[in-house]
Amino acid sequence: MRSYDSVSQKSRAGPCAPQPAGPGELRSAPLFAGVDEATLSRLSADARIESLQDDDVLFHQGAVVTDLAFVLSGYVKLLRISSSGRQTLIGICSDGEIIGEAPTDADESHTLSAKAVGATRVLKLPAALFARLVKESPSLCAAVMQNSKECIARLLGEIESLKSQNADQRLASFLLGLCPPGEDRCRFRLPYDKRLIAARLGVKQETLSRAFAKLRAHGVRTETRNVHVESVLHLADQCDRLGRPPRLAFGRRKTEKRHDAA
Repeated sequence: MRSYDSVSQKSRAGPCAPQPAGPGELRSAPLFAGVDEATLSRLSADARIESLQDDDVLFHQGAVVTDLAFVLSGYVKLLRISSSGRQTLIGICSDGEIIGEAPTDADESHTLSAKAVGATRVLKLPAALFARLVKESPSLCAAVMQNSKECIARLLGEIESLKSQNADQRLASFLLGLCPPGEDRCRFRLPYDKRLIAARLGVKQETLSRAFAKLRAHGVRTETRNVHVESVLHLADQCDRLGRPPRLAFGRRKTEKRHDAA
């Protein structure tokens, strides 16, 4: 993934006062789908919902984990900070996803920093309580293990994409993931600006612009953050072909002549 420099943060009022959250809000996160009601009730006793603005910091890399947070709406970017202060975008969390890692012991530290992308609502649980209940509740322990497996699978998929796909294919795959299900011709709005999309796909901004331009030939039109796809099926069919070099008849004839000569 390429380095990602965040823009300077503007002065603003802090996050809105937290609101209490109940078992229903916790159940909306996939992690808690199979957790028993008693455990969920204990977790929700001190759960709270916070509203954030663009670039508000949830936590800093190296800080002690005090809360486990989930995205209720909006997006949160995860950043890795080097010793020189350089920032690299590691991932972007969306609805229902854990922000960072689930703590299983007290006094753990964050391995990443997290910032809101646009208006965002997050659900927070006390980390110490969560870590204790992981040891006491078989259903919560199983949920955390399953979530870890899914995170590893997702990271492997991203690594495979970075190593096996070019910029055109990565962009096409990203757009296909945003297309509404069941629609072949569709319109949608990009979830965040193209600068952040470029960082997520591991390409430079000018490379992303060229990739968007190439997709026009495949029925993808953009106007600022609005996207129109003429045919999702056609775009999906072209996704793999975008990475194939053109086959030139002249090149094949040369190969055949060398074969015949041999």
